[in-house]
Amino acid sequence: MDRVLVSRQPIYRADNTVLGYELLFRDSDTDRATFADGARATAQVLVNTLMEIGLDELVGRHRAFINFERTLLLGDYCESLPPERVVLEILESVEPDKELLKRLERLRTKGYRIALDDFLCVEPYSPFLEFANYVKVDLATSQWPSIENAVAAMAKYKLELIAEKVETREQLQECQKIGFQHFQGYFFCRPQNVSGRQLPVNRLAAIRLLTQLNKPDIRMQELEVAISQNVALSYKLLRYINSAMCGLGREVESIRHATVLVGLEKMRIWASLMVFSSFDDTPRDVLVTGAMRARMCEQLAMALHLPHPERFFLVGLFSVLDAILNRPLEQILASLSLSADISEALLHHKNEMGNMLRCVQAYEQRDWAVATAGLDVDEEALRDTYVEALAWSMRTLNGFSEKDAAVSV
Repeated sequence: MDRVLVSRQPIYRADNTVLGYELLFRDSDTDRATFADGARATAQVLVNTLMEIGLDELVGRHRAFINFERTLLLGDYCESLPPERVVLEILESVEPDKELLKRLERLRTKGYRIALDDFLCVEPYSPFLEFANYVKVDLATSQWPSIENAVAAMAKYKLELIAEKVETREQLQECQKIGFQHFQGYFFCRPQNVSGRQLPVNRLAAIRLLTQLNKPDIRMQELEVAISQNVALSYKLLRYINSAMCGLGREVESIRHATVLVGLEKMRIWASLMVFSSFDDTPRDVLVTGAMRARMCEQLAMALHLPHPERFFLVGLFSVLDAILNRPLEQILASLSLSADISEALLHHKNEMGNMLRCVQAYEQRDWAVATAGLDVDEEALRDTYVEALAWSMRTLNGFSEKDAAVSV
């Protein structure tokens, strides 16, 4: 098993009790992390926290402050975390727009708390303040007059202020004087690395589970079998239950009981995190293509009022399995126990799902005649669906693929 790390740094109240812990990505036993993508780092923190080390082991009964980039905020991944246990910390690089502000409003209604990181109450970021529970101000990167002005400007909002990078008693006292309620920094405690052992999940087993979760007529008994036959999946589900569902006051009696407690929607998020976090050695273009086909097939099925659009999504997604697993598609499908019509769609482009996949692949290859002939959709609608699906796939997978240049934090 590989070793996994998460670093934590406490955030203190004025009376020196712990408000919560900020959880940070680490790839070595140092105070710093080198990573290519902030969203990818957050995704790894989620996997390590929920399925490897455990939320209780990292923060106990306190809240976990976890950094989020725009991509993971707009996706469902933050909802894999229990709202009563976490604070979603929006990084300073994220800019507000209508889509993101709507998303924050929905998250707040679901009980999630929001923190703004390295914030100084300047345009164009001030719209965030309507949704914030906490604002973190970095003493190391801000001039004191700017900090005082920001604190005064934020006094009209119902939020609490956290001073970051507090390194001396004098800084602490000055921050207390002007209205900060909470404090974080080396004066109190340096970040502490917490390690665990990673139990690898077979990629094909995770894909099989995702298959089960996307069946329209899913049965709990089948889901129980898919999980219980794999030790790593069973272990990670129980770790997730312990992290995300703690406080229920009940013991998990079986894998079936665990799946009922989590619910199908969170199970799909959980399985997707496991699948995509195992794709480090797969070319990004292959993943984008699979996600784009899935989204385009699903959206066209909805536009044409075809039943079970989620099955069209699965056909598009699984059309790249041979490239991901480097095995013949027929051999892979035989091991997944898919319904006959989905297998026929993938292998021979049979039925409505197979026809949809053929048209989507033809559009990719700019074979306009084949793409438009097979569907009752005009060329403009087809183009708009393709553009939206491509943007969605890149946005969704951005958190799980590396960029060119590394940065240090």
